[in-house]
Amino acid sequence: MSRKIIIISALLFLIGTCCFASDLYDRAFAAYKNNRPKEAQTLFLQVLEQEGPDASVYNYLGVAYYQTGDFEKSINAFEKGSTVPFANRALLYFNAGNSAFALNDFARAEKFYTSSIAADDRYSSSYLNRANTRVKLEKYKDAFSDYDAYLKLEPETTQKDSIEAMMKLLEKKEPEKK
Repeated sequence: MSRKIIIISALLFLIGTCCFASDLYDRAFAAYKNNRPKEAQTLFLQVLEQEGPDASVYNYLGVAYYQTGDFEKSINAFEKGSTVPFANRALLYFNAGNSAFALNDFARAEKFYTSSIAADDRYSSSYLNRANTRVKLEKYKDAFSDYDAYLKLEPETTQKDSIEAMMKLLEKKEPEKK
């Protein structure tokens, strides 16, 4: 009889913990969705502590850090999320690239966008952002190739005219620095 009570107690504890964790995630996501990034950061960290690694939680945490201008913490969250099995690495590396770009760390941003493309070569936004990053790095030939790849993936983009104008300017630029 006492064994049954222990098992039932353990099950009730696990169910209660699961419901609490789900409630905590819901509160964290509500804070995120309602543009309360500081609160969301605290709650998402608690979710990770209680529930363990979750790529989507790391992604939301990284975006919340980005929103408050804490770009290094943002990058760290995206990188941790990329190590979780079945994570959307293309998205996480893309977001890490955006954080590095915000820090004006263009070489690092380029690496993250390249990792995003390696994770999913159909993730068009990574080509566009890597192209913009490569312009900053004065890698004009590579930027041209990325703009071209982006337009092949997104032929109907509203940015098509401005991207094509940029490509014409890049054709006139000096060869890349060695």
